[in-house]
Amino acid sequence: MDKEKLIEGSLWLSGFSLSVILVSQLLLLGWNNHDKGNSTILVIGILLLPVIFYCAYKGLKLILDTIFEK
Repeated sequence: MDKEKLIEGSLWLSGFSLSVILVSQLLLLGWNNHDKGNSTILVIGILLLPVIFYCAYKGLKLILDTIFEK
């Protein structure tokens, strides 16, 4: 197994967990501000949703490629 790929995959997965926390907080604050007429934070949270899926995909792909070497 290539340890560098495993480390890179784990870094992507840590980016996934951080982006989940960040986006969930932005969406929560956005919904609270949306009631007051300001939806800027909500739009930022929605636009950052694909980052979650990209980080998860990239991290899992790197780790699985390392485990099941092609």
